[in-house]
Formats: sequence, structure tokens, C-alpha cells
Amino acid sequence: MTAPALDSTLLALRAHDGPMTAELARVPGAAHALSAHPAALPQLPARLAPAATVNSVCGFCATGCSLHIHLDADGRAINLAADPAYPVNLGMACPKGWEALTPLAAPDRATAPLLRASGPSLPAPRSPLQPTDWPTAAATFAARFQAIQATHGPHSVACLSTGQIPTEEMALLGAFFKFGMGGLHLDSNTRQCMATAATAYKQAFGFDAPPYTYADFEHSDCLVFVGSNPAIAHPIMWQRVMMNKNSPRIVVLDPRRTETAAAATDHVALRPKSDLWLLYALAHVLIAEDRINRPYIAAHTTGYDALAAFLVDYSPERAAPETGLPAAEIRRLARLIADAKAASFWWTMGVNQGHESTRTAQALINLALLTGNLGRPGTGANSITGQCNAMGSRLFANATSLLGGRDFANPAHRAEVAGILDLPVDRIPTQNSWAYDQIIDGIESGAIKGLWVVATNPAHSWIDSSRFARLRQKLEFLVVQDMYSTTDTARLADLVLPAAGWGEKEGSFINSERRFGHTTKVALAPGQALADFAIFRLLAHAWGCADIFAPWISPAAAFQLLKKLSAGRPCDITGIRDHAHLAEQGGIQWPCPTRPGASGNPKDE
Repeated sequence: MTAPALDSTLLALRAHDGPMTAELARVPGAAHALSAHPAALPQLPARLAPAATVNSVCGFCATGCSLHIHLDADGRAINLAADPAYPVNLGMACPKGWEALTPLAAPDRATAPLLRASGPSLPAPRSPLQPTDWPTAAATFAARFQAIQATHGPHSVACLSTGQIPTEEMALLGAFFKFGMGGLHLDSNTRQCMATAATAYKQAFGFDAPPYTYADFEHSDCLVFVGSNPAIAHPIMWQRVMMNKNSPRIVVLDPRRTETAAAATDHVALRPKSDLWLLYALAHVLIAEDRINRPYIAAHTTGYDALAAFLVDYSPERAAPETGLPAAEIRRLARLIADAKAASFWWTMGVNQGHESTRTAQALINLALLTGNLGRPGTGANSITGQCNAMGSRLFANATSLLGGRDFANPAHRAEVAGILDLPVDRIPTQNSWAYDQIIDGIESGAIKGLWVVATNPAHSWIDSSRFARLRQKLEFLVVQDMYSTTDTARLADLVLPAAGWGEKEGSFINSERRFGHTTKVALAPGQALADFAIFRLLAHAWGCADIFAPWISPAAAFQLLKKLSAGRPCDITGIRDHAHLAEQGGIQWPCPTRPGASGNPKDE
């Protein structure tokens, strides 16, 4: 039996390109891309095939993934793909990363400065915000804040900043606010998530230094997650866990059966707020059963005897009713950790924002030190950061610590910074800023009369958000600098400064594993919106202190200043040449000091 002949008319119809064919047909992206990594591009619809690509570190969270941004022939960003060569994400991206370009086209972007009519007292209802120009906005910023300082003192103005802008911008903001404006009280919203971990690291190591790399996820044979749900909150990190070839034990300490707990080999459903009891009891067992690494302790730690004496009262039997876990289960967990060749301890906001947070982080660090699980592949006491540049904020924002992780109260530190930045040392405050919550309380007490909010939204995010709206009435002047004019805080402002977002400016982010990555300008900011760096320079000119910041001519120039400020510090980055070096090397972790005879390529050292 033979098949019937095919109708020639049908063949012709099938060969015809219909209206959806070209739209859906995919072509190799590399065929069109003028890229340093053309082979890395996936197949794409023809309409999205790029003329060129550039790399940029994602601006959503502190994982710090690298993305290939696809550009059309006019240089506009039209699409993106995950970078397979970057050591962070290895070709993966989470849903936020895939949508990284979407917020740039949001319809509620702030596109012009907005100013509300001013006066001794604003009538109710308050007058609306009206568009103005940049010279007027900058002059108003300077005049209103200077008037407040003249009446109520230099420290009556405060600034609430962010972990969402590049390091160079954070550093310029902190320098301008404290060395130019003469302000003192500057803190960022990173305090809400990272202050406790940063404090624990400082107390344990003498510096805020998360001691890990993401490769440790793949090298551990025992991973302990405390108050952390990376399967959902940090999916790229969780994929690195899934790439571990050691068949590791995955231990999750969490009262809830989270997605991570469901995937774990050991879900320890302890009672809420009992983390410290369990961690102390685990350390008690390790010491009592001599399952500690005594040579490591002797070589690398101090204070062991005091810790051992403290832990005597935290036996598993005493901890059992507090944690809801049988004493035998606590002993089993301690032995599991002790028997691991490479154990790592990971925590996020369940610890950092939890009960007795700093002590809990310290207890996790102590478990790593007691067992010698620090400084080797697959080990560490590892706090996972939240915002894309929270680490940059912690080190270089000049907020609650002086630039480079220094201390405002230390005369030698102040002298170092003054010398590096070529400014009079008396411009550097001799005391620390109030913390974020203390600034909020200062508004309520009347000590803070003017507030500058940069890239954050306290009217929505701060505890008891309605409180901030009430306290706004106590402020004589509120300035909000943001991508959007529609945030809860921007709606309350007297002056809104429109800022460029990720993808619309240059700079560097520092991710959870201390890796500097380069973020690239791939789009123009809408309307009159400016990069935060440009806004700070404009405001410094209006303030009358632009001469102090003459060297801060660009983010690239500011990066060179950061290198000088880091020299000899634990966060030394003098071995990083410039922004291009970061792009060439797939990001570079600190410390990266200059070494005699070094090749200039950290991968070779």
C-alpha cells in the first residue's frame, strides 16, 4: 500500500511565513552579537537578537549575579541573559534577575524634581508637589537645610540611606553629608537586616568580614541553615547547594517546615526563640565529649576557657524543655557536626532580625571556631546579606562607621581619612551617628528637624509604618531622592529628587561573599532624572562645598579614592585596577591588596 501523494497546495501553505512565524522563530543570538562572549548567548526571537552585549551585575539582591544585557543597534537594552562564565551564578538567574530591565520602564518613574510650597506652617490639606527645575531644587535643598541647622544646630538634620545604590555613590553621599553639610546622623536601611551580623563579625574577627565564597556551598559535607530559606529567598545559592557532589547532610534549624526544611536531610523544628539554647547546648556537647579541634583553637582563637566555663550550664537536658527537642536529638546533632569533614553554618534574617540576634550569630561563629570549620573550603560561619550593596553600605557609606570600616572616635583613623581625601580633619565628626531607629526617635523628640531620605521608603518599611507618617508632621523639611515619585515616603516629601536606577548608571556592588562586581549603564534615565552621584555633586555645589569634592568627578574616579581608603585595611582593594578590571575578572573578592610582583590578575595569585 502506498501513501497518497501530498497536495502541492498544502505544501505551499506550510512554507508560507504567517504573521506569527517570524515573531516566534528563534535564531542564535551569537549570529548578531558583537560581544566578548558571543557563544554564551542563547537562541532568541529575531526581533531580540542583539547587535552587542555588555555585562552588568544584577541590582536586586546581594547574591550578585552577572547578566548579559542585550543592546540593539541604537545601544538600547532590549533583553538579557544569565552569564555562564560568572563565578556567582554560573549561567543561572532567578525570576527577579530575568525581569531586571522591567522596572526601568515603570510608568510611575520620577522624571522631574518636585517641590511643595513652603512656609512657616503648611496648611491642611497640604499644597501639592509641583514640577520644578534642578537649579531651583538644589538651591531649595541647600537653603532649607542650612536654615534648619542655623536655628537648631548642625546635627538637627539627618539622612536615611540605602543598600541599593553603588558603592561609589554611597561613599560620596556619606562624605558630602558629614564632611560637607556638617551633619552627623546618617544611617542606612541595611541596619534593619545586617547590623546584628556585622556586629557579631566585628566582635569575633575585629572586622565585618563574612568569611566565605559561594563555592563553599559545593564543598561542604554538612550545611547548617539557621532561620534561612534559601530555596525560595536565595534560589541561585540553593542551586549551588544542589550542585554539591558530596551527598551532604543539610540541617535546617527552623520552627517552620519551609521549602528548604522540606528538602533537608535533617529538619530540626525547634521552638521559636530557642536558637541560643540549642546552639549553646550543641557547643556544650562538643566540649564535654571532646569533639572540638584543640590545635585550631590554640592556634587561631582566644577566650576558649571563658566560653567553656559559660557553657557548663547549657547541657542538652537543660536545653531540652526550652527547645522542645529531646536531649538525645541535641547530642545527635552535635556529633553530626563534629563528624563532618567540612561543616558550614549559614543564616539570614531569621537570625539577624530574630530574638537576641547578635548573640545567636556569635554562637554560630563559635561553633565554627570550636570545630575548626573556618578558613577551609566548604566551611565558615556565613551570614547571607540581603540588599544588592548592603556590604558596600557597611564598609564605605560613612554612616555608623568611618570610610573603610574605621572608627569616627579614633583620632588616628580620622587623620588617615583626612590625609587621603585632602580635607581638614576637623570636618570629620569625632562621634558616631545615631542608628536608624534612634534617628526616627530623634524626629519624635524634636532633635531632628530636617530629613533626607535616599533610595528607601521608611513610611512603608519601618516598624509601625503609620508612626513615620505621624512623625513627618514634626519635620520642617523632608527630601526624598528616589526612582519613583509614588512611594509612601515620596508622597509626604517637601522636595522629591528624581534618581536614575540600576542599569542607568555606572558603579560597583559588593555581594554577600565580598565580591566587587561592576554595574553598567545600559539605558538612559527618563526625563530629568539623574544618577545619584550627579545629584550629590549638584547639591554639593549648591551647598557651597564643591571644592572639597573636586576629586569625585565620576564613579570611576571615586573608585580610585575607595582604593586609597581601603589600603592596609582588612577590606584592602588596592590590587583592583579599575571598573574594567572587575568586568574582565568576573568580579573580585576583597581583600585584594597590591602585592610586589603581582600579575594584576587575581586569578593568577
